Amino acid sequence: MTEPEASWLNLGPGRFRLLRWPGAEDRPVLFLHGLTAVADVWGPTIEALGGERPDCFAFDQRGHGQSHPAGGYGIAAYVNDVVETLDALGLEAADIVGHSMGARVALVMAARRPERVRSVAIVDIGPEQWRANWTSTWDALDAMPRRFAGRDEALAFAGSRTRNSPIGTGMFLARLRQDAAGGLTWRADIDALKATVKSHRSRNFWHEWSAIDAPALLVRGGTSHELRTSIFERMMAKNPKVGVREIPGVGHNIPLIAPDKLASELRSFWSEVPSFA
Repeated sequence: MTEPEASWLNLGPGRFRLLRWPGAEDRPVLFLHGLTAVADVWGPTIEALGGERPDCFAFDQRGHGQSHPAGGYGIAAYVNDVVETLDALGLEAADIVGHSMGARVALVMAARRPERVRSVAIVDIGPEQWRANWTSTWDALDAMPRRFAGRDEALAFAGSRTRNSPIGTGMFLARLRQDAAGGLTWRADIDALKATVKSHRSRNFWHEWSAIDAPALLVRGGTSHELRTSIFERMMAKNPKVGVREIPGVGHNIPLIAPDKLASELRSFWSEVPSFA
């Protein structure tokens, strides 16, 4: 797999880690990862786009990976980070792809800052308020070990699917850092993750969903429990201008479970977007 170029962005809230997979410079795409993830998770999808891919960027969003501003985890702060990233890259606008938490950021970005969004792909998230979702996520985050003695212990926690996949192993280990004693701890700020999911899931964004006017694609995993069928159907009814795709037999984590299929859907979508003509 192609190794991306890593650099740092000095944004208003602090220093953010940026990855770039070089491609056609007149077709920049910005990828936004989900909760607990890091920019690296987009590597398999970007690789699957093939040799004539667009210029692809992803950054560790606030509170994640190696990007740690002092605070502020509401949706507006995340959207502002995207705007500042585009500014730092010298881009008036870009095509945006987001998954899960990143897809919600992309959704709101497309509605509130449409002049900066040429197209948007929203991967497996809905705009609804959902208390049970954030409370169960809090329980899962609280239950996670805060430290692992080493790689083997960390991968045992990750599970067999991750351990048995070189890509999955790499993506999981990218979320960890070595401490002074030789153990592994999370790069993410767990309190920041909890603040993020509570803030984002404590209100709905149906108004923003209905306001999206840029070329847009909604992708759902056919067996996803995150984007429920009832919400998926309501989204189609609320904004019929948005194209929809469902990937059968795939759960929520589409960028890692089915990167080839996601890349194919993105290429098909982009083929109809004027900025990719």
